[in-house]
Amino acid sequence: MPDDICCSKAPLLVQFAYHTGSGEAKLLAEYLHAALNDDPSVPGLRIPTLFMPETDPNDVPEPKLATEADRVLVVALADDHLAAHAHRPTRSGRTWADYMVQIRGLCDQQNTDNRFMPVQLTQHAWPIDPRLADLNFLCAWAIDDKQEQQRSIGSRIIHLALRLLQSRASPDDAPPLTIFISHAKLDIDTEPCVVKSLLAYLTVNQPQKIWFDSGDIEVGSRFAKEIEDGVKDAALLAVLTDSYSSRSWCRREVLLAKHFQRPVVVVDAVQEREVRSFPYVGNVPVVRWKGDVQEVIDALLREALRQAYAEENLKKRRRAGEVVLPTVPELLTLVYRDRESVVLYPDPPLGPEELAVVERTCIRVHTPLQRHAQERDLTGKSLVVAISASPAEDISRFGLRSVHLEATLLEISRYLLISGIRLAYGGHLGADGYTVRLANLLRDPVIEHLRGDRTESDVDCAPQIVNYLPWPLFESLHSQARIGALVKVIPCPRPDDVDEALDPLFTDPILCEVPVDNAIRRLAWARGLTEMRCRQVAEVNARVALGGRIGYGYRGRIPGVLEEILLSIDANQPVYLIGAYGGCAHLVCEALNGRLQPELTWDHHRAIPYSAELHDLYTERDIVWEDYDAIFQRLQDEGFGSLCNGLQPDENEELAVTRSTERIIELILSGLQNVYADTEGD
Repeated sequence: MPDDICCSKAPLLVQFAYHTGSGEAKLLAEYLHAALNDDPSVPGLRIPTLFMPETDPNDVPEPKLATEADRVLVVALADDHLAAHAHRPTRSGRTWADYMVQIRGLCDQQNTDNRFMPVQLTQHAWPIDPRLADLNFLCAWAIDDKQEQQRSIGSRIIHLALRLLQSRASPDDAPPLTIFISHAKLDIDTEPCVVKSLLAYLTVNQPQKIWFDSGDIEVGSRFAKEIEDGVKDAALLAVLTDSYSSRSWCRREVLLAKHFQRPVVVVDAVQEREVRSFPYVGNVPVVRWKGDVQEVIDALLREALRQAYAEENLKKRRRAGEVVLPTVPELLTLVYRDRESVVLYPDPPLGPEELAVVERTCIRVHTPLQRHAQERDLTGKSLVVAISASPAEDISRFGLRSVHLEATLLEISRYLLISGIRLAYGGHLGADGYTVRLANLLRDPVIEHLRGDRTESDVDCAPQIVNYLPWPLFESLHSQARIGALVKVIPCPRPDDVDEALDPLFTDPILCEVPVDNAIRRLAWARGLTEMRCRQVAEVNARVALGGRIGYGYRGRIPGVLEEILLSIDANQPVYLIGAYGGCAHLVCEALNGRLQPELTWDHHRAIPYSAELHDLYTERDIVWEDYDAIFQRLQDEGFGSLCNGLQPDENEELAVTRSTERIIELILSGLQNVYADTEGD
């Protein structure tokens, strides 16, 4: 089995810079993140992003560029908040003006492909500091409509990101994107006159070059050759009108664009009907024409960026003999290839209904993570891996948001399932719970198909997700029915040392939600959660942990993810700690490296309601209470070797800090393969 785990960087990352006290700048950064990232469950644009680290509100962070990408585009969001605080002294002596100047300097260093893009959000936000007066800020403040302002900034970011990905000495040397407008002349003057609207808008507003067939062909040139050359280096905008599919040159232009692997977006402007739709105009983004030209251009720019990013990322990961295809494969893009070809295309994988057609070509197709997961096929091992995850209050300290954690969690779950592993999780079944999201993921026929043919044994037919419900968590029958047969729900019984004598609500089974509003009820929750976690550890084979609440809100003796990690370590189970998302997983990574964080001390946790009383109750009842000093000491003494996860020390160090979802999945799967390579399933 080839071991192709690589530490290659992402082609591009967008890093946002703004005053951490500005609520508007934060919201704008979150909007821009969403503009650069589609739903991870479908093929689409996914550009890594990094927010400002929010540490000390009275200080300025140290200027740093992200290190996990070949190119970093820093988008500086300058508003009144930043301008007003630009030169105020801070604890470190660094001002916000210094931060912006220094981060700009890092981008401008020689031998880098980074770029600094300042955006002026308010009238007085330029130039922030005289040292930045030579820069041309994007003048977004002049756009009154907030929604239009956001969209305009997003478009400029996508355009500049696309330039950065083009193979030139400098992004300034890269040519503007050429837009090839493929259209039926028969419909040019027919309402709603889409082509005329596009041309009028692009001529005035856009920095892109426009290729508009006959008007762009030199007199005396060969028409077919010029059309081919025009498509070869362009992004094709197919204006689908009633006559489009009946025109030979329109069909040929689409075929040429797909042959040359060019970005294609369809503008659906059919008014009455198509007698015969052109079958090869599919498998691309489609925008319904509503008179909004900018929406159409944005869709084309997004698709061009998606394809450029995917192509470079795939080239980094391809093996000898593999052919890179930056779009989802279809018959048209495969039929002219050698039957011995192996095609590498972007994640996520195709569904079984499409794969069944594609496989008729006898050409093998797969995505990087699909390849990695299937080469580390653990189906026959009957493994169950527990997922320990919850949003961490400190995730913003690391320049990330909950959406980053959720996307990573779902991708980890997807590829563990594809590898033939069952998942275990402990928690509630509400609409916002991970169990429901995992159940929805398991309904994806892609996962069932890629897991391979299932046998009729009890193990193979068992639900692929196991959810442990702790006493006294109350879940309605409706909640349990909603997740269906895909998830096995295991309600855990009431602990022996808790009953109605302590509180009338402590029934078994539980009949209603038990609030944590006094020490006895906190005790009941702590005992129930610990027993549930002990049972889960006894029934699973490994654990993956990321995030984990560390402050107010947890109901157990200690934070839940922390307790689950410690119990798995005590059981000598493989544990995979993903520390980049903060929370308990980060605290444990730090402790394993001998660095004590305040959140892993009794001084921090005694402030949680009823913690001191809970400690006394444990002492009175002679229940083991491991204090935080002891927890830190044993983690420090044992180090990463205590994780028993099949990874080398440097790999565990990497897993503790990497923000790359691909790399995280690669490390987890390889570690599991190393641990369980020679074992057989039950």
